[in-house]
Amino acid sequence: MRLFLLIMFLILQRGSGSVEVVRDLCANEWRLEVVGEGKSRLMVRPAQAPGEWVAANVPGLIVDRWTGVGTAEDGFIWLVREGRSYRFDPRHPEKGLAEGLRRPERIPGQGAWKVVARMAESNHDLTGAVVGGKLYIGGGLTADWGFPARSHPFDTLQVFDPRAREGWAVAAKLHRERIYCATAAFDGRVWVIGGDYIEPDGSRYAVRTVEVYDPRTGRLERGPEPELARPMPLALEAAGRLYVMGNGRGEYDRPGRMESLGRGETKWRPEPEGPAGMGPLAGAALDGRLYVVVPGKGLAVFDARSSKWEVIDSPAAPRSCQMAAWKGEIWMMGGRDITNLAETRIYNPRTRSWRMGPELPIPLSWGAAGVVDGRLYVTGGAAERAPDDRTWIYNDRTFRLEME
Repeated sequence: MRLFLLIMFLILQRGSGSVEVVRDLCANEWRLEVVGEGKSRLMVRPAQAPGEWVAANVPGLIVDRWTGVGTAEDGFIWLVREGRSYRFDPRHPEKGLAEGLRRPERIPGQGAWKVVARMAESNHDLTGAVVGGKLYIGGGLTADWGFPARSHPFDTLQVFDPRAREGWAVAAKLHRERIYCATAAFDGRVWVIGGDYIEPDGSRYAVRTVEVYDPRTGRLERGPEPELARPMPLALEAAGRLYVMGNGRGEYDRPGRMESLGRGETKWRPEPEGPAGMGPLAGAALDGRLYVVVPGKGLAVFDARSSKWEVIDSPAAPRSCQMAAWKGEIWMMGGRDITNLAETRIYNPRTRSWRMGPELPIPLSWGAAGVVDGRLYVTGGAAERAPDDRTWIYNDRTFRLEME
């Protein structure tokens, strides 16, 4: 994604009485510290050491007559001095300070979508659950955390309340980090199912762990574990049961495996197998049916009342898109393996027809979507900096569709 218009987004700092703080995508905070004679130095409060301000160690960055510091949505930190702009990448500070670009750019989030909140950190490999008028996401992963930036898995269940001033907060601490776990709403509670654990040495493996959060009591408890450990599960509620689906690692070419759990039950029961290819999934539930995008196959539909699968002929099958049911239709937003990584395709089950919807403000995959109080939200996720750039940009913004 291109940069913002630099001058619009720099926080000007003039005089010893003004100290403005800006936050970047890596969850670091930055400010200029006046040291005398009109000069200042750049200070950072790293995410991994939030209690301490330290001088930023970047080759070429010196104490000078800096007048502004700002951040951009592609991760760069920007500085202004004597009418010139400079930037560096907190993911690669060893590359040093370089003179930046100064051309006007389009601001993400305009048009049909509006930025309404930011998560505490950029995050992806997410699914969302709406309970009690709030959107929950469990676990996740970013490669842009701290200074210098590094990979960081999350051990939190985060909650978005559109009525709260800060928007996002931590609802509970999971018992450890969870990556690509399924977050689902069932029986008035939030269920965090499966996904991967990652060890300090980088080893990663799928688990069957289930943690259940009750918003009414604030308690987090262990829940019944499914039979299969899924590294990228999808969980949805339909017809009074909670369904979890997806295959084990290395088994994506086999028929898709699914299990379900009813209210008060302590053992998951096997369900009819779905189409092969159930690795990274996206899905939504509507009117007793599960709608699941199977990469390379299309939109698979499971009727919870008849316990039968069918695959609908769909114009695209985006991998890891953001997906939700809204106003009686299925919305597939962004994703991988499609030409336009920001496109929206909408399926109407009544007419069995497809149409295009409003594009996301940025290309996005592996994020979460949900409908809260009748409004459609998309949050988190990641995409390349540009179509020909394999530098990943992780998103911390929460977008709301402004269409009625």
